[in-house]
Amino acid sequence: MDTFDKIVIYYDNGQETLATILDTLFATNPKIERRIEFDHTKKRLFQVSDMIIVIDKLDYNRKNNISFTKAEKYFFNGKDFRHIINLLKNKRI
Repeated sequence: MDTFDKIVIYYDNGQETLATILDTLFATNPKIERRIEFDHTKKRLFQVSDMIIVIDKLDYNRKNNISFTKAEKYFFNGKDFRHIINLLKNKRI
């Protein structure tokens, strides 16, 4: 984080537990700005980050042998999911 002047977290408090975690982790860091109200149609980054959160949750469930819901199974087949996980592996900061 030392290479960035500021990090902006776009999160609309859609999941209370995640909002609490974000507040706990980043509330004291002056380089973190949290935006709750924003125009989602203009903030494509929000949509990308939301999708990555879903992918991370599914990956966590897979690694811990937690069954996917029908809705979660709807979005990815196993091969597509593994491909996405591999693509994201080296992109994390």
